Amino acid sequence: MSQPSSPVAVFVYGTLKQGQRNFEVSRRAGWVRSERAWLEGFQLYHLPRASERPYSYPAIVAGEGRVWGEVQYFADLEAALVPLDALEDAGREYERVEVEARRPDGGAVRVWTYVYPSLEAVRRVNGVLWPEGDWSDPA
Repeated sequence: MSQPSSPVAVFVYGTLKQGQRNFEVSRRAGWVRSERAWLEGFQLYHLPRASERPYSYPAIVAGEGRVWGEVQYFADLEAALVPLDALEDAGREYERVEVEARRPDGGAVRVWTYVYPSLEAVRRVNGVLWPEGDWSDPA
């Protein structure tokens, strides 16, 4: 029986996407290229600006739906995860998990992504369901 492959990239769906507020973090982390992709089995929420959040950003949790974003490839994935984990407050606000991203060509790729711990955690910060699954900063 073959072992599942390890993540080779990071799926981003919010401020780390090209053209968004924190893409510079990805670029400095050794970003090489991106490709459009999506995740099945997740719901996207918008977390509005608040006293504890200087700007709005999204969160995903497991659920019925599709979340659009991009798979980002890095020169050194392990090194890139250090600043990305720091930005995402991995282990505190978000959890970094291994998932499968789907590509428009029908292929799939194992990636890391950042998910919110639970729907209840999203509700506690007044998250708003983003049913179309494709986030961009509305501000």
